[in-house]
Amino acid sequence: MCYAMPGRVTEISDGKVVVDYFGERRRVRNDFFKLAVGDYVYAQGGFIVQRISAAEAEPVLTTWKEYFAQLNKTDLRLASTGEDLRARANRVRREHTGNSSCVHGIIEFSNHCRADCLYCGLRSSNKSLKRYRMTPGEIVAAADYAIEKLGFKAIVLQSGEDAFFDGKTLSGIIARIMGKHPVLIVMSVGERDYSDYEAMYSAGARGALIRFETSNPVIYEKLRPGRRQAERLSLIKRLKSDGWIIMSGFIQGLPGQTEKDIAADIKLSESLGVEMMSFGPLIPHPDTPLAAAPPADFEKILDTIARARIMFPELRILVTTAAETLGGKEAARRALMAGANSVMVNLTPPEYSGLYSLYPGRVPVAGSRGEAVAETVKMLREMGRAPSDIGSTE
Repeated sequence: MCYAMPGRVTEISDGKVVVDYFGERRRVRNDFFKLAVGDYVYAQGGFIVQRISAAEAEPVLTTWKEYFAQLNKTDLRLASTGEDLRARANRVRREHTGNSSCVHGIIEFSNHCRADCLYCGLRSSNKSLKRYRMTPGEIVAAADYAIEKLGFKAIVLQSGEDAFFDGKTLSGIIARIMGKHPVLIVMSVGERDYSDYEAMYSAGARGALIRFETSNPVIYEKLRPGRRQAERLSLIKRLKSDGWIIMSGFIQGLPGQTEKDIAADIKLSESLGVEMMSFGPLIPHPDTPLAAAPPADFEKILDTIARARIMFPELRILVTTAAETLGGKEAARRALMAGANSVMVNLTPPEYSGLYSLYPGRVPVAGSRGEAVAETVKMLREMGRAPSDIGSTE
């Protein structure tokens, strides 16, 4: 999503809006609404997605106010524990971003992919994978469920590089969702003609999740045959320049990757102006050329999260689903204690989720998607984290 709490507009100037969030002032972007000081809004990723009435906002804020103070105390206590790298990073996270933690919902609508990346189970050469495409109606219905029933204010729509979903089709899906719900729509659809991105932006999408994979051009072009790193970076930079909210990052544990490469990966993430850093571990897929490669070390993933937080205190850092798969039941909690402040919940309909086989061991959506959200929110509250997001600190 993120899950969100409403805030009150206190200042408007130069296309930016300052929102009060339980005494904290946050600066956010507004593209869609005519606002006045005193209005109540929901914001995601530093972007206003909904204006609501005082009658709607004030009961929510009354409910949250006392509980938010309790969460803050718990978060402060946990952030004051320990002296190692990860504990230090958690204190930095606390000092610079507070106890706000995003909970993102992702709908994986197609596992078709024209790319042939050596590390990915969706690669075009993987003939053993059962392919699927959700229909536009199914995608919209899944988004409706996430927004109306689960309370999400932001949705990630992800697929392989599937040419079936061209700019016209994708923009139509976005327009249908936005026509019903004012939300932040994040597109994760890979490299494609830029006119597709222009169409999606015009329809109302504002976020782009597109990893650069690695800062090392030799590794990049070896593991992504037929692709050039410069083209990927150029796309990310152009999207940023044109107003997209960028979520990007890298894969840790690639063959030939060094500690120096990882440091460069962290720095490249920040230099690209990403609003959220997303990096996950290599988990070798048996139907790829990297089947025999060793998986990434989860402890090193935690250290990388900590290093990234200390180097760039203001960034949102995501706990990827791959990291949760690699690290087991306590992975998300441990990553959050190492400096991360965002998590991902899979909202793909159960009949499809097991087929989005990026890597082995991926747990498909089982039972109620609402239960998965409830478990995530419960974990965050136990850690003193508020499942919310309202932009960067003023």
